[in-house]
Amino acid sequence: MKSQSTALSTLISLLCACGLVTGAVAAERKPAARSGTKAPAAAPSGAAAAPGSLFGGASAPRPGFLSQVPPPAAPGSERSQLVDEVAAVVNTSVVTRKEMFDRAALIEQQMRSSGRPVPARPDLLGNALESLILERVQQQAAQEGGIRVNDQELDRTIAQIAQQNSVSVDEMRRQIEASGMPFDKYREELRREIQVSRFRDREIEGQVQVYDGEIDNFLAERRGSQATGPEEYNVAHLLVRLPENASESQKAEARAKAEGLLRQAKAGTDFAQLAAQSDAPEAAQGGALGFRQIGRLPAVFANAVLDLTPGQVSDKILETSAGFHIIKLVAKRAGSGDLAGIKVPQTHARHILIRTGPNMPEAEARRQLSTMRDRITIGGGDFAAAARQFSQDGSAQAGGDLGWVSPGELVPAFEQAMDKLRPGEVSEPVVTQFGVHLIQVLERREGELSPEKQRDFARATIRSNKLRTAQEDWLRQLRGNAYVEYRVNRQQ
Repeated sequence: MKSQSTALSTLISLLCACGLVTGAVAAERKPAARSGTKAPAAAPSGAAAAPGSLFGGASAPRPGFLSQVPPPAAPGSERSQLVDEVAAVVNTSVVTRKEMFDRAALIEQQMRSSGRPVPARPDLLGNALESLILERVQQQAAQEGGIRVNDQELDRTIAQIAQQNSVSVDEMRRQIEASGMPFDKYREELRREIQVSRFRDREIEGQVQVYDGEIDNFLAERRGSQATGPEEYNVAHLLVRLPENASESQKAEARAKAEGLLRQAKAGTDFAQLAAQSDAPEAAQGGALGFRQIGRLPAVFANAVLDLTPGQVSDKILETSAGFHIIKLVAKRAGSGDLAGIKVPQTHARHILIRTGPNMPEAEARRQLSTMRDRITIGGGDFAAAARQFSQDGSAQAGGDLGWVSPGELVPAFEQAMDKLRPGEVSEPVVTQFGVHLIQVLERREGELSPEKQRDFARATIRSNKLRTAQEDWLRQLRGNAYVEYRVNRQQ
């Protein structure tokens, strides 16, 4: 039997494989893409895509939703005595102190394993509580939005996670329970993760549009800049959060704390260590936002960063609706210029499509494709033969083969599901605007971005930037509209 520590690491890996842990699947793919319609690769050269072709929507990588696994608590420990103590009320639900301590333990373990500095205990607990509050807000929104995940869908997802990690479901269950987490609790955590992911996709996807003029400008900037593109800035920040409807005394207290942090930063204290003590969502990453063009930075940061040199901390405290910020310009670099020769991840995939409509409800299409998937994955059926017989896409005669595709060539829902598959793996039924699909990935490679694909690369890059901004705005709005009542000092 594996140790609890090993089992916990395995469990985190299982969640990562499902794309549900921030920073795990989470690692973003390079954006690239082609947005115009095209025929599947098997079609004759120059043929146009049939109406309703999968090709056309640019996609963008996006982070998964945080699904944390509580580490095992020692019998008789303090955490085991705190089950019913309420740390915060979030709309109609609560966060307990036990959950806060468990989340803090997990964050600490992850930071130590990656070599990042661990903040002081009070700040660690405060960050843990804020992450739980944000999760609750999203989960409640998904439930109110009518998103449901039934037991069958959950069982299929668990089976897929186990398959991806080359273990049986029974072995996966043993590993999870050895980590100290009851399997029933794991199932419900996973159910909520899927609910939130679907709700977020539904709420954000439709808001993001990329216009031809934006693509023209994107390409013109790079062609005009020859070897280099617009400068990119890696900004780190500290945040002292203000509670909703903060009183003057609370504002004064928060500003005093921010001024103390600014003095320490100016005196040479490690900024990442200070960031780990702050309320910033990026605290665990040293407060760093990663390289972004100036237009992708929060406006108040963009105005201040232009006056900084790499390594310099801002002289002033910046105030926003979230609280008081201190920023540091970690690094600056020239952005990518000419797009020729850029390497992008490419996938060779095939699919089976059942179109939905009055005579074919989505639920029935899902059922048929689930049965078909079982025949292929369990019964040894031939995917290409099933595609030729049942698929209603123009690629059917080629066994569903879509050829080599780059990021952004396929509609987002299809591409996101495809990107989670390993070569040889078959997806669960995937719903897009064209119907319901089964997807199989055949192989992957790195390929050059040809001149004719540059416009699609631009579309995917712009869409990725917009999706990231839309998600940040969406989360900020959800949190701002939530009723949160702290029942404990967040740092005790």
